[in-house]
Amino acid sequence: MSDEIRTQSEDTVSRVELNNLQEQLKATRLERDRQIFEKSEIVAKANAYAKERDDLRESLTAATAERDRLAAEKATAATKAAEAQRDAETASRRAEEALAEVARLRNALAAVPTTDPIAVLWAYAQEKTKAGVAWARGKIPPDSPALPWFDKTIEVVTQIGCMAIKAADAFIRWAVPKAIELFNRGKAELEARMEKK
Repeated sequence: MSDEIRTQSEDTVSRVELNNLQEQLKATRLERDRQIFEKSEIVAKANAYAKERDDLRESLTAATAERDRLAAEKATAATKAAEAQRDAETASRRAEEALAEVARLRNALAAVPTTDPIAVLWAYAQEKTKAGVAWARGKIPPDSPALPWFDKTIEVVTQIGCMAIKAADAFIRWAVPKAIELFNRGKAELEARMEKK
């Protein structure tokens, strides 16, 4: 019996130990599962952080490339603006030179005496008329009441003369082509009659 009690007590102890061991095994498994779960969560978070880091690196790379592209465009635009400024300054300088040359040529043309007999005669008539008017005005005393009448008369006569010259010029410009046309028509008619004979 004592062997039986010992066996029972060993069995009992073994059962208690077994139960303890099973509990410890359960607890160890639970701890292992918890640690695996936590590890998988940590790995998932690490993967998410790594993906986020990679996305941020890609975004940074893209932003850096965009910044570099914009900097290059800015540099190109600045270069073009500087070239345009230089071109504008060159064009302005050339325009000023051209205006100076035009003024010089106008002065040179004005200084050259005309060879057109009508222009020479017209300039001579203007010069003599101005001299005659100045001489006649010089004969009138400065405090004379006739002086304003004289000036007004000269102004009216000048305006009438200018209108007469413009009218004569317009008439000549109109009449010359008509006269040439009439002459050509008469000539053609005369030639046609001469051919009939």
